[in-house]
Amino acid sequence: MEQSLVSYAVSSILLLLFCVIIYVFCDLCLKAKILRAKLQKQGIDGPKPSLILGNIPEMQKIKSIKLASDPSIFNLNEPPSLDCSSVLFPHFIQWSKQYGKTFTFALGKVQILYIADPSLVREINISKTLDLGKPAYLQKDRGPLLGKGLITTNREVWSHQRKTIAHNLFVDKVKDMLSIVIGSGSKLVKSLESVVGTTGEVAEIKVDDYVRNFTCHVFSTIMFGENYPTNTGLFSKCRALIEASGSPTILNGRPFYRFLPTKQNKEQWRLEKEIYSIIMETTKKCTTSRVEGMIHTLVDGSNHGELGPSTPQQFIVDNCKDLYLAAFEVTGIASIWGLMLLAAHPDWQARARAEVLELCGREMPDAEKLSKMKVLKMIIQEVLRLYPGVAFVSREALADVQIGNLCVPKGVNIWIWLLALHRDTQLWGPDADKFNPERFAKGISAACKSPQAYVPFGVGPRICPGLSLAMLEMKVMFAVMLANFSFSLSPNYRHVPNFGLLLEPKYGVELLVRKL
Repeated sequence: MEQSLVSYAVSSILLLLFCVIIYVFCDLCLKAKILRAKLQKQGIDGPKPSLILGNIPEMQKIKSIKLASDPSIFNLNEPPSLDCSSVLFPHFIQWSKQYGKTFTFALGKVQILYIADPSLVREINISKTLDLGKPAYLQKDRGPLLGKGLITTNREVWSHQRKTIAHNLFVDKVKDMLSIVIGSGSKLVKSLESVVGTTGEVAEIKVDDYVRNFTCHVFSTIMFGENYPTNTGLFSKCRALIEASGSPTILNGRPFYRFLPTKQNKEQWRLEKEIYSIIMETTKKCTTSRVEGMIHTLVDGSNHGELGPSTPQQFIVDNCKDLYLAAFEVTGIASIWGLMLLAAHPDWQARARAEVLELCGREMPDAEKLSKMKVLKMIIQEVLRLYPGVAFVSREALADVQIGNLCVPKGVNIWIWLLALHRDTQLWGPDADKFNPERFAKGISAACKSPQAYVPFGVGPRICPGLSLAMLEMKVMFAVMLANFSFSLSPNYRHVPNFGLLLEPKYGVELLVRKL
């Protein structure tokens, strides 16, 4: 009897093990092979992936070779000449030469369709289907930071979140926010004046925190009202969570690393809980005191509509964090890059300053004067072309999706690498890697051969709803900086673009700032 039970147990274990092996084989190998075959039938090819990690080992090898062949590549002191795409993702450059502007590769079991063809980008841009959603790995890789908010959800849940948030960011609503942005600009000037000192004096300043304080004040006032206490630690903890997140595990070949109780993961989990508590406590105070703020919109949205697997509290917290990332971090990083480029190009700095002083003098700009700042608009467009805060536009086919003549099978992810589009010499001319705002003098349609190749705020129905606010913030920030200070690059500045979650300067931006 005992022998029969042992035999039965052994047989059951072996059967279970066999089923697991079959499942893993189908999940890791067979499914990916089927997806690649469907793309290959349509003429889409790419590098051959390994069984477990896909093309990650090859990507790491190509990058190592690139760095070994030119170890000084991260220490260039001529920032406008640096081609970020060949430095950060040299494998995309190599594969583009081999397979063209559209090819397929794999990150573990995730099949990626890389697109740098403007005609296909245009088709994605005009597509209204909800079957092109955000990749599932975003919630898995970035769960503590992004959760199940506007950035990561799909279909009906995303649609409800978009409707809840977007109407607060329409152009007419953004115009009403100008006083908040101007107030933040005044605080920025005063904080820098306290460091620089009197007129004519020069101070070396790392501007990153000053710019982030500017965008922080804008976001916190819009979200929680004018009386929001700045000592809650919300923004410093969100920033710490971004830094703790590091590079996405999908890129480093450690798909299950996020589940392990490592020091880095424990820090993420701790920050996630603390941020949740701060947001919910602040929400409670705002709703009971009836202060004005977008937080009321999130509360209303949490009580009505499709929430998916989220609780009402999680709906509020996750969307608050996602809005923080877009309104605070992305806009702030773009502004930091912009100050770097203006510091590196004194001719354009002088030209923009002359425009600001002619329209406003030393006074804060109003809506009418901001609308007349054509040079400043050109500069901002060029900054976003060269250094878009979000370097990738990513999608996942939630069903078979037709994009032009291409059928993207369900389960395939799409990556649009913005630097490839924004710095393509065939589209932008031989100076595509140079800072030249003049290219936008006659608008985006005349700036390059394919206007759809300029997508700093994303594509399609998921285009950033806060683009009007972002443009307003950047205009005001640059205007007040130019009117009150002149600045140049510090000799200590190191130009090292770094891609983790966003494309940002690894060591910050150090400027020599002089009060005018």
